[in-house]
Amino acid sequence: MTTANPTVSPASPASRDMNSVEDLCALISSKITWGRGETPALLAPDTPLLEQGLLDSLAIMEIVAALDKEAGIALPDTEIVAANFRTPQALWSAVEDHRATGGAHA
Repeated sequence: MTTANPTVSPASPASRDMNSVEDLCALISSKITWGRGETPALLAPDTPLLEQGLLDSLAIMEIVAALDKEAGIALPDTEIVAANFRTPQALWSAVEDHRATGGAHA
């Protein structure tokens, strides 16, 4: 049975396209807990996520889980380090390196 609901189905692991750093920026933005009354901001690839206090450990784990569940990118524990979460571009570089070594799954 097909529904017209546009939300991402939890059963479809590769349902979010992750083809650019801009796609990653959108995913990261969706996992940030914005303050009351704050409008979620569009993140630039060079946004200093850690320096601006936009990410905490829970947000990082939510991003890692979303990359795996929604985009089929399972980062190994060795890549879940602060240096890879300094900016969206830093994380995108880690994703691309992981894909280059055959780490993404579909």
